[in-house]
Amino acid sequence: MTAPSRAVAGETAVPCATHPPMLKLYDTLERTAERLAKGAPLTILAIGSSTTAGVGASTPSAGYPFQFERLVETALPGVEVRMHVSGVSGETAAQTLARLEQQLAIVRPDLVLWQVGTNDALTDMHEDAFRQLVERGVASVLATGADLVLIDQQFYPTISRPARYERFVSIIDDVGARLKACVFSRYGLMKTWALRAPGGLRPMLAADGFHMSDQGYACLAASLAQEILNAARKPAAVAVAGNRPDPAPAPQVVSTAGTAAGF
Repeated sequence: MTAPSRAVAGETAVPCATHPPMLKLYDTLERTAERLAKGAPLTILAIGSSTTAGVGASTPSAGYPFQFERLVETALPGVEVRMHVSGVSGETAAQTLARLEQQLAIVRPDLVLWQVGTNDALTDMHEDAFRQLVERGVASVLATGADLVLIDQQFYPTISRPARYERFVSIIDDVGARLKACVFSRYGLMKTWALRAPGGLRPMLAADGFHMSDQGYACLAASLAQEILNAARKPAAVAVAGNRPDPAPAPQVVSTAGTAAGF
């Protein structure tokens, strides 16, 4: 079980919920492990739509990428994380893919965090077309030698077509398993929050009940950072999909932002 971490976002902050591992290790994070082992700078490209852009957070620094950056640098003193955030609210996979292929050449990342699929699931995107886009993006990242973590769709209480939505969630997992790219189940994480987090999902969501709040981003960053560091510290232990190393202590989450803003 992942140990709970505390998200500090004003006086209303409560601990993040304890949950099982959400990072599906369909491949080792070999390049990330190598950079961390050497104490070398780790260049990360975080790309996606509103979650990557930090919509719902009170400040850009309260979004998950920058909180992730701070957590890794705190856990590994002396390691410099070079975080490149490329988030555009409302983007579909096709739109992000065009930017992804450009950013790979410009940033030359060691690790890519690709948050994808929510807007596609909510529109009339055909499932097979979505699968092909994700496959193309995964292939583009892996061809550079970078590690990749796909971050799947968010869970929220008012999903209008849940069966269709969950098929899109499954597509990401299937592509990751077949093409050997790790998948972080944000959908599973947020469903766990709904069941286990103090106050349920409400404190994790912004005023619109859809995007994440400061606290939601803090808890997402904590889970993601802890599980990626666990995997990178013992890459040989995760060569077989589904195996995970013994957990490291949970990062301490500190959000410097205030109350989440509405839209």
